Amino acid sequence: MRTSLRGICAMLAEEAIVLASYNDGTGTMTIGAGHTAAAGPPVPRSGMTISLTEAINIYRNDLAKTENQVQSAVRAVLSQHQFDALVSWHFNTGAISSATLTRKLNTGDVAGAAAEFARWNKSKGKVLEGLIARRDRETAMFLNGDYGNPKVRVLESKGGPEEIFTGDQIEALLGGAVSSEDEQSTEELLANPMSQLLPLHRPKQTIGITKAVLQKFHDLIPADGRDDAVAVVAVRGYYLNTMGKEGANDRGVYDDAIFVVEPDGIHNFNGNTDPGRFARGIAKLKSRQAVRYRPGPHGFSRKNGPYPAFRQDSNCAVIRDETGEDTDSPAGRFWINLHRGGITTTSSLGCQTVPPHQWNEFKTLVDGLLKKHSQETFYYLLVDQEDVPQEETTVPAIPQPTPMPTEVNPVQLLQQILTLAATLRGRTTPNQTDMIWLQDLLRMISAEPTVFNGEILNGKKQEDPLASTSDPELTPVNGALGKKIGHALDGRKTAIGVVGMLATTILPIFLPQLAPITAVAAPLVDSLANAGASAGAAAPAGGGLGRELVSAAFPIFAAVTGWGAMGKVEKWVRALRSGLVAPAAANL
Repeated sequence: MRTSLRGICAMLAEEAIVLASYNDGTGTMTIGAGHTAAAGPPVPRSGMTISLTEAINIYRNDLAKTENQVQSAVRAVLSQHQFDALVSWHFNTGAISSATLTRKLNTGDVAGAAAEFARWNKSKGKVLEGLIARRDRETAMFLNGDYGNPKVRVLESKGGPEEIFTGDQIEALLGGAVSSEDEQSTEELLANPMSQLLPLHRPKQTIGITKAVLQKFHDLIPADGRDDAVAVVAVRGYYLNTMGKEGANDRGVYDDAIFVVEPDGIHNFNGNTDPGRFARGIAKLKSRQAVRYRPGPHGFSRKNGPYPAFRQDSNCAVIRDETGEDTDSPAGRFWINLHRGGITTTSSLGCQTVPPHQWNEFKTLVDGLLKKHSQETFYYLLVDQEDVPQEETTVPAIPQPTPMPTEVNPVQLLQQILTLAATLRGRTTPNQTDMIWLQDLLRMISAEPTVFNGEILNGKKQEDPLASTSDPELTPVNGALGKKIGHALDGRKTAIGVVGMLATTILPIFLPQLAPITAVAAPLVDSLANAGASAGAAAPAGGGLGRELVSAAFPIFAAVTGWGAMGKVEKWVRALRSGLVAPAAANL
């Protein structure tokens, strides 16, 4: 149960808020509504200033311990206004665990408990009017839920002018705030179609590489943290070429990686190490440095208050947009915290952020490891992707076959073969029939060694579609007639065809004096034809039969040429398939 906003306003009316740090007169630095270092972070330092929203949220954070003590001490069921009144009273008195008020309330005596408030009106044994008035207000709140009309005094500095804020104004400043996107659930993150900030997978860097990075930059870690069991390594630009613009370290996306290192291994998370946008003066944590962090609240300026995260606890160096490098000091922290990121932005103006759906796992893991190894803080080492050693690729060793022994026991070998034969025939132990089967198999192998050496050992040879199954020398082009003519002419069909074409066409037309075949053959054929013809037949005009026959021989010689050429190409194809050298072109 938490104090309501109305209850906080009523409690703040009992205080004064100072927005600049001051010395309370005892040497203790104080800021806001009486906040000191003893209450927890932030630690007030000289010159420190905060906003009104931050002051109220620091106060809310300081109340957490008081709220827990009230819930532990009171066993009765409380309404919100009763709880608020008890928190106000205990925050002022610290007496919840021992007071009669608590004892009466736990026995069910609400009226008797309410009457006890008025008894707590003294300080150092003296009754104070201010305490009487406060107890009256707390009693009214406890019994009737009457929060009154509180007025909160706000001072820019101690002793300076003050401004009065009503409870309604404080509620308007903080109340009704829409939950920021970094508080939305995992389901909302994964269902949000606008979110393009996350890689598809978590980083897969190995434990060896991560520890190598930690060892490489071990000297960057101050001496007080070098022996820590728990550390965090962040790699900026882990997804440099797979998210956003290739080769660029983009802002506003979870393109970095965060690794929690512990003795038992590493734990991988997506992350962001850059601010979400560019603007003059915005800080970007400088790479190659180690910053100490401790658990603590983040987000005092958020309307709905801070939440548990990890706060910067040592000096750090940043690179500011347009202005360059800057270094902080204990008196002026930059507060580059490590906290939960958002859905549509990384929720960072320089802080290191983890995606919201991985944040609870990350926070629980680190808190548990710190407790397990008795660490109050851890060092956060930030490096660039180029600083990470490359994964070594190892070639797997290829196992070599075990050499057979030089001496083989024939009896043992035969027994193994017979056992295999029995297994193939569906039995576990060999018998006489297996011996007979093995003998028949050996006889078959001895009778057909070519089959065993060829098809069985080397596989069945693929048939050549250009070869005849009845005669390997016959092909679709050179059939039985081609085989006989080819043998008779010594395989010179192409040459005979070419010479025949030349003799019957080109030479008689262009070089008649060099065409003896035509000159001799034509008269011879003509005389034979005229002798066998009847006396009444007249010789054809313009040339005799011999000339016509010689001229008609051209297509025959052309067919022979084509036949021979196709056969030669066929032989080349068969030669290439068999891996032989093709016949030389001179054989054409």
